[in-house]
Amino acid sequence: MKKSDRCILIDADVISHFITAGEMIAMPSIFPYQIYVLDKVYRELDRFPRRKREVENLLNFGLIKEMPFPEHDDAIMKEYAYIKKMMFKGDGEAACMAVTRASKNILASSNLKDVSHYCKMHNIDLLTTMDFLCEALRKNIFDLARCNAFINKVLSAGSKLPVTKIEDHPCKKHDFIPD
Repeated sequence: MKKSDRCILIDADVISHFITAGEMIAMPSIFPYQIYVLDKVYRELDRFPRRKREVENLLNFGLIKEMPFPEHDDAIMKEYAYIKKMMFKGDGEAACMAVTRASKNILASSNLKDVSHYCKMHNIDLLTTMDFLCEALRKNIFDLARCNAFINKVLSAGSKLPVTKIEDHPCKKHDFIPD
């Protein structure tokens, strides 16, 4: 599958969902975009050594890539500071939002309460954990049982998802995702 010129900047919550479900290795094959983790998001994983090791493995195998936060870019730095100070977002989330706004890349975050309005306001393409599952199901990478096992593991670990089974989620086609 040819990778697109765009990329996905992934936030810690989506990474955590895939690690919790034991499906981290499948994540990079779902969309035709390279997945990047910003260094600020990667540093947030210091609090979770097992999760950080999983991400390190993916980085070492080149399945995802680390991206340095562009601290030399004044516009991104200004937006990042605004998001942190005025919107009260954490380092990783603010960094992802600022970089995707400037780059026109895709944000992967399931923290819709924090990012949804911002993404709509700035026309940022957004993917959630559920979007990853829907696309994996559509492409036959996962079947219903695997999607539901994923959801069950994430919910059992205390994380939030909008449904208890994939059949209850209204999967939608994103116009920025090629067929």
